[in-house]
Amino acid sequence: MNYQEVKAQLEALQLQLANKMQNPSLSIDEKSELQRAIANYDYIIELTCMNHFERGKAIH
Repeated sequence: MNYQEVKAQLEALQLQLANKMQNPSLSIDEKSELQRAIANYDYIIELTCMNHFERGKAIH
């Protein structure tokens, strides 16, 4: 997979979680878990972008 495919797939998974948040019958704990998962996807997407643009390399 290339960068764009990976990023699109991660964003689609994140959107699915965001759509689940709209369910009014979710408990507070379920909503908190979904919010953490969405935040995790934000982080994974950020790392994917950093890796693609080589911004995460250490300088020696």
